[in-house]
Amino acid sequence: MKSVKRVLIVSFVLVLVMVATAFILPSIKQVNSLPDEMVVTFSDIEQSNKDNQFSPVINLELPKNIDVAANGELTNTVMSIKLFNFFTIKKVNVRLLADTDVYVGGETVGFNLFSEGVICVGSNAIATADGVKEPVKESGILEGDAILKIEDIEIETVQDIDRIVNLPNYAGKELNLTIKRNGNEQQIKVTPVYDLLGQKYKLGLWVRNNASGVGTLTYIKQSDYRFGAVGHPIVDSSLGENFSVGSGNIYKCRLLGIKKGEKNNPGEIRSTINLSDDAIGLADTNCEYGVYGNILNKTIIDPNRTADLGGRLSVKLGDAKIYCALDNGGVKAYDVKIIKANKQKTADDKSMTIKVVDKELLSKTGGIIQGMSGSPIVQDGKIVGAITHVFVNDPTLGYAVYVDWMINN
Repeated sequence: MKSVKRVLIVSFVLVLVMVATAFILPSIKQVNSLPDEMVVTFSDIEQSNKDNQFSPVINLELPKNIDVAANGELTNTVMSIKLFNFFTIKKVNVRLLADTDVYVGGETVGFNLFSEGVICVGSNAIATADGVKEPVKESGILEGDAILKIEDIEIETVQDIDRIVNLPNYAGKELNLTIKRNGNEQQIKVTPVYDLLGQKYKLGLWVRNNASGVGTLTYIKQSDYRFGAVGHPIVDSSLGENFSVGSGNIYKCRLLGIKKGEKNNPGEIRSTINLSDDAIGLADTNCEYGVYGNILNKTIIDPNRTADLGGRLSVKLGDAKIYCALDNGGVKAYDVKIIKANKQKTADDKSMTIKVVDKELLSKTGGIIQGMSGSPIVQDGKIVGAITHVFVNDPTLGYAVYVDWMINN
């Protein structure tokens, strides 16, 4: 009789363990999908615990008595994720954002970006007395390389190269070029050749030092008026890759009209910028998460349109709003639904999938169109992301980036 009871008790315990394991393992798997580093806010953590985002038995915890930076600065600390408030199952290095008040963007703006140095976009052959030469190819300079200096003389414009290689003490001699490739500086030797047609020394180098684009402001920090925009990089059309920025300007756009999006035929916001106008801000960064800089002309800001910044822990499937300007009536809010939120361990500008459900927006644009990249997504009073891409086969659907990937810049 005792052995039967023992078997029953053991069986009952095993069933409990199996049920508990089946209940907890998916939650632990979800926890492990979090990146090893991320940006969070106090309210993100509080809300996640309140909503039992991972499980009723899993809590997020910050160290006690954190020395938190003020004025919207990020504080480095560690967040512990605990099972039953006792066992630590994961630790995440977090950058804690305490003061998150921002102005909500939505304005369509234009960017004129200048590279650090000049960017190699190609090369050409040169007719010399010794036949056709291609000094750039022979030197190993690649498309996309930024040429920063020639013999310690800084390069700022396309004309600087022509001028320097024809200086009397450099003409026809091997020269040392400082270039930047993939973010790293290196030295390359190249010898200019004498062009019989142009009657001067040349490198046979095609270069440019600016790129332009149009996008939408995502947010402006109230503490220092630093902005984030676009949600993805402005790409150099001649290279098909990110344009490395040394400096740049941001301008108001004049809206000309809307090309409505259709299946397999993306629409666009038609607009123009006047580079002779005063810039409303300065840009200093163009990276995988967007364009960044500081607003100078604060008249673009609507002081009544504010929100907090919210990390991915704030995101819920369901109703949200996007902000954008589609006519000269200014920025308006439109209804969307967040239908998917990806568990990302590494940065990606396709963090979420959203669906446009607003009848007015669908009537105007057909959904998401070019120029809306960077449109802020607001949910429960927080900016949680920004639009980045449209589904080509269905313009009512689009991708968005988590705002916590953006706010590091």
